[in-house]
Amino acid sequence: MAESSMPSAVATAARSDAELEEMLDRMLTRLALSDDSKLQALLSKLLPLAISSLSSTSSAVRNKVLEILSHVNKRVKHQPEIGLPLSDLWRIYTEANAVSIVKNFCILYIEMAFERTDVKEKEMMAPILAANVSKLPHQHQEIVLRIAAKVIGECHSTGVSAEVAAMYRAVNNSQDKEGFIEFCLQNILYQPSSQGGGNYPGLSIAQANRITGKLQLTSNTLLMRKFGILNVVEAMELTPEVVYPLYLAASADSQEAVAVRGVELLKKKASGANFDDPSLIKRLFLLFNGSTGADSDAPDSRITPANLALKARLMSVFCRSITAANSFPSTLQCIFGCIYGQGTTTRLKQLGMEFTVWVFKHAKLDQLNLMGPVILSGILKTLDGYSSSESDTNAKDTKTFAFQAIGLLAKRTPQLFRPVNYSNLAT
Repeated sequence: MAESSMPSAVATAARSDAELEEMLDRMLTRLALSDDSKLQALLSKLLPLAISSLSSTSSAVRNKVLEILSHVNKRVKHQPEIGLPLSDLWRIYTEANAVSIVKNFCILYIEMAFERTDVKEKEMMAPILAANVSKLPHQHQEIVLRIAAKVIGECHSTGVSAEVAAMYRAVNNSQDKEGFIEFCLQNILYQPSSQGGGNYPGLSIAQANRITGKLQLTSNTLLMRKFGILNVVEAMELTPEVVYPLYLAASADSQEAVAVRGVELLKKKASGANFDDPSLIKRLFLLFNGSTGADSDAPDSRITPANLALKARLMSVFCRSITAANSFPSTLQCIFGCIYGQGTTTRLKQLGMEFTVWVFKHAKLDQLNLMGPVILSGILKTLDGYSSSESDTNAKDTKTFAFQAIGLLAKRTPQLFRPVNYSNLAT
């Protein structure tokens, strides 16, 4: 059979199951007899046709396709130079009438095809995948986002061409854009766990696994990926409020080169962020506090609070945000995290008390009436435990802010400080 005589997808769809099974059997024979040197050209036609044939309800047809795919896997597994038809597989995957089994096999071979294609095609296909991510099943979303992140690390760590930048900017569906940027943020936050149980500051175990696919990422791979993500996100020209969490997380990265780039982008692209934007402050509090309450029911989905360096940077934002001062109960959780949280530092305690002063000054009275008594109790405990011999500047500042906070609270909610008339409580 000459290559040009390979049946088209339309012709294949029109065949009876018996004819289709016979055709697939001939294709398998041809595949078995083909030299490795001719295999890529053959697979460019055969693989899309075989996977499309899985839409048949005939078990004989499906078994024949699985036999073909098994043979393909054995032939190409150890020959990464043999390319696969990436764009055709994506076209079949995105067809409106594609059934689940076709989609499932397509995504497997799309992932394999990305490992074998040239740089130019990778660069052009990755933003196309990102532009459709919200429409995919959850499991496929994770695969597609991992593919895009891998390509970004391999191809864009030193910059993004104008052509590719325009394609990423064209991701204009709000759900697609939000999902892509969230995954980018998670990649920036990711650090290999230093603990056997899996502790990933700023992330849940499920999110960390989503990034790695449960494969270990080397330090250099992470470095290139983070640089690539920062370059692509910058090229997308998003609003400061959208990119601020990502650049802030980068500025506190453990790899100095990433941290320097994060600080640069904060100043260059996010300095105008509105710190009273409710959506931004909600995202930043989630980074600081991690999962709380009902959000933490599933252990693998429980988000761990950010690392200490990022927490300190987050506090500098909260101390400039009226919205943060009025975000009960996140505000309360943040303050107590600073003062009593696991692994807290004298610097965080000082920042927590400074934020307390800000809250007592700017919180609405209804919020203050809820938070005030609880925070006041915490402040008094802190002062009881304060040693006059402590010479640390942060500790001294903490004490100063504590007294300022008490003064502000007394001014705004004097009823908290009035002596109790016990005679009124007599029965």
